[in-house]
Amino acid sequence: MMIKSFRSRLLVSFMTLAGAVLIISLVAVWLATSQQSERTLERELEVSERVFAELMDVRAQQLQQAAEVLTTDFGFREAVASGDENTIISALINHGERIGTDLIVLQSPNGEEIAATHTSQLLPSIENLTAGKSAAQLVLVDDEIFQIVTVPVRAPDLIAWATLGFGVDDDFAVLMRQLTHADITFMNRQQRNVFASSLDEEILAQIEDPAIALNTALDNLNLAANVSGFNDIQYALSNDPNLVILFSTDEFAATSEFVTLQQQYLVIALATLIFAVLLAMITARKINQPVASLTRAAEQLGAGDYNQPITLQRNDEFGALGAAFETMRQGISQREQQIMYQLQHDLLTGLPNRVSLRDYLSRAIQSKQNGYVVLLNVARFGEVNDRFGQQVGDRLLQMISQRLRDSAPEQWWIGRLAGDEFVLIGEGQSEPQTKALLRDVEQTLSQPWWLDETSYLLEFRAGYLTFPNIGDDADSILRRAQICARQAKQRNAFAVAYEHGMDEQHLRRLQIVQALPSAVREQRLQLHYQPKVNCNDGRILGVEALLRWRDEHLGVVRPDEFIPLAEQTGEINRLTRWVCTAAFDQLQLWHEQGLQLALAINLSALDLQWPDLVKFLREAAQKRGLSPQSITLEVTESAVMVEPEQAIKRLTQLREAGFKIAIDDYGTGYASLAQLKRLPVDELKLDRSFIQDIANSHADLTIVRSTLALAHELQLTTVAEGIEEESAWQILQQLGCDTVQGYYFSRPLAATQFEQWLRDYQGVSP
Repeated sequence: MMIKSFRSRLLVSFMTLAGAVLIISLVAVWLATSQQSERTLERELEVSERVFAELMDVRAQQLQQAAEVLTTDFGFREAVASGDENTIISALINHGERIGTDLIVLQSPNGEEIAATHTSQLLPSIENLTAGKSAAQLVLVDDEIFQIVTVPVRAPDLIAWATLGFGVDDDFAVLMRQLTHADITFMNRQQRNVFASSLDEEILAQIEDPAIALNTALDNLNLAANVSGFNDIQYALSNDPNLVILFSTDEFAATSEFVTLQQQYLVIALATLIFAVLLAMITARKINQPVASLTRAAEQLGAGDYNQPITLQRNDEFGALGAAFETMRQGISQREQQIMYQLQHDLLTGLPNRVSLRDYLSRAIQSKQNGYVVLLNVARFGEVNDRFGQQVGDRLLQMISQRLRDSAPEQWWIGRLAGDEFVLIGEGQSEPQTKALLRDVEQTLSQPWWLDETSYLLEFRAGYLTFPNIGDDADSILRRAQICARQAKQRNAFAVAYEHGMDEQHLRRLQIVQALPSAVREQRLQLHYQPKVNCNDGRILGVEALLRWRDEHLGVVRPDEFIPLAEQTGEINRLTRWVCTAAFDQLQLWHEQGLQLALAINLSALDLQWPDLVKFLREAAQKRGLSPQSITLEVTESAVMVEPEQAIKRLTQLREAGFKIAIDDYGTGYASLAQLKRLPVDELKLDRSFIQDIANSHADLTIVRSTLALAHELQLTTVAEGIEEESAWQILQQLGCDTVQGYYFSRPLAATQFEQWLRDYQGVSP
């Protein structure tokens, strides 16, 4: 069940925290004492084993001394030497009773029994007994364990071996327990026979029970034990691995002090927990009271009730929190108003923003009242920001919005759509009134734009349309107004009204953008080649590769349609790679056929910003065995002027790589003579606009003559395109032009068509 009360949750949290701390500490203490008790038991048993070994050594020394007393006795040695059996037996018995031995055996040097209390056949061989492993040895004889010692009897040569032994019985085990503080049991682990032990009979009964595993029996009896194999003892002679000595102690008795410590700590933990619960209840009550008051105040604020003051008479943090609530209550109304204003207005210009614009336009459409929407765009405003900075751009936008307020009548609603776009909406306004507004706005905006004693040149484009006839929703109306503004830019007009069919052009652009990547990827583009002719003798010098695209849905798509879109969408580099690859392949094929033609390829402004352009072109030419000198790269003036420094750097690299550089459409861009002087150019290509009417236009003739003279002074090759009449060719011959191309010679042709045209042309050319 979920606890909803803060007081209850606080109480539970205190109790949980205190309980967790106590449990963790209790577990830690419990584990520590348990581990310590185990280590203590292990150390005690290890000490018991060492004490046992030392005691066995002392006992062995005593037995060794007693045996040496017997074997050095003159009478005993004489009896052994003479073979007096009665004397030998009497001496052995007397000596054994005197020192308390339980086993006496006398053997000849070769191991034959002379006299014995136990048959010598049960003893290990005389070789093992006399191997010198230890002064005293443990052996198993007739299901009894003896600690024995074997010493030689010499007179003076070896005449016998005397073996004396103490019995290892329960009394011995009890004595060892008193000295080692551990119970000692001598047993056969497999047969579970106990030979001697200091344990009680009840305990021995379970240890001897073969139905219970030894470890299980020890666990049931709560005995901590160490088991030493009989063979692990240095003085044991048995090879039976099941003979063991069991050292054990009562686990409860050994760890009683640790258990007492654990119990005491448990009592202390319970007392601490009870105290923590009582303290938590008192603390939770004190904390909950101001929290409850602040909760009620927050509910009032959430409901929109800002009239009830919040008072909390306390001098602690809750009092400060109550004062903060009161400050919040006083300022929340103002902030709501500010938030609503910022939500609906542009912070830079103070005009209604996109949100307000959509709401206002949607309400106007729903009212079924006719009106006009005017969208105003600042042409090339991005260049202003780039050249003069964002701060200058922002101040100019503020000035534009103020002029719109001053020039527009009150009936027109003004808002900022985004960036450099402004929208004026006139409900109930007619077409004449809208055109009058556009005239006033154009006149106002055409005035100089002075800012900090600097005049800025701004151009404006506008699109306008009526609603709700042309559009029944805000998005479609604004989109069509933007299309009109773009048309105004293309037509170099201030304002353009919406006409039916503009949407189709917009949709066609979208379709081209969508289809272009797949057309490049699937190689559905084609290259056509237009011959370049020597102006003096008409020889074919080379070709210009021109891109063509025929789509099954879009039909013929002109380069001036899809090239700008390719630049906008980032497809231009991929398009350039395809064009260069296809053109280089064709040029390689022609060279292999013996047609030593030159090739011209057009590059865009974005191509000049491509870092790998030089590497790509150089490797593509080398791969096909083409000389870069046979390839001319044409760039327009406008492409060079987008990023002049970058363009000059890239063109210089291309020229150093061996390629020829041509300026295309010269005279139509913005390049100055100073820029032309810096460009690494081999060729100037005059735009067709100066050539088509050169026979009839004195101005065109003058421009072409001066351009050709300038190019020759700069040692540049000249190319004139757009030759459509023989008269134009003749004039260019007289003016000294180097190369010409145009429909007079041939339109751009596919590769196979061009080859046929070339054969026909060379067959009739002089």
